Amino acid sequence: MTTVVVVAKSEKTRRSIVKIVEMEGGSALGVASLAELLTVLEETPVSGIILDLITSTKASAQEKLETNEPIQLYPNIKVKVIEDQVNTLGKGMTLGQFVHDCQAFKPRSIRKSIRRERHIAFFLSRDNSFSAIEKVVTLNISDGGCFICSTSDWQVGERVWLRFIDNDCVMSGVVVWWQPWGNNKKMPGIGIRFDFDEIA
Repeated sequence: MTTVVVVAKSEKTRRSIVKIVEMEGGSALGVASLAELLTVLEETPVSGIILDLITSTKASAQEKLETNEPIQLYPNIKVKVIEDQVNTLGKGMTLGQFVHDCQAFKPRSIRKSIRRERHIAFFLSRDNSFSAIEKVVTLNISDGGCFICSTSDWQVGERVWLRFIDNDCVMSGVVVWWQPWGNNKKMPGIGIRFDFDEIA
């Protein structure tokens, strides 16, 4: 059964959304805040996230910062509930269609390792020969991956190679999310999951 997380501060709002998810054959875990969402994602494999617009908008800046990347790792949709009517925003699909789309997404949980703000310079390449490189810097890093500032175009699932500028150590990873250049509210770049068996 497809399991999604419903993030809504109002219990009534959560009930309205959960009812539709269950009518569409899915299962829902309800949480009241973005902070609670992180705990669920660390402990439970899920296939999607449904965000109540009001709850998302009123979250603290810190909550938004800490949950932005994890949310992008899952199918996600924002909704606005008026009385018992659940309206989806920006995706051009009904909530039922979203639940059905989540069925194709393999349930996953997120890492529990701490993400630290670190600025480390690398050469970034799309191939292990480094025939074409981009000079980049990390914004943050954890045991399993990092976020790298980059203005290039990327695809989720694309393999990349990183080489320290001051030595020959090379790491490989996979792009797990991409923020394109041009959104003045978000740093352009890619989230990379390291492949430790590919470290040379």
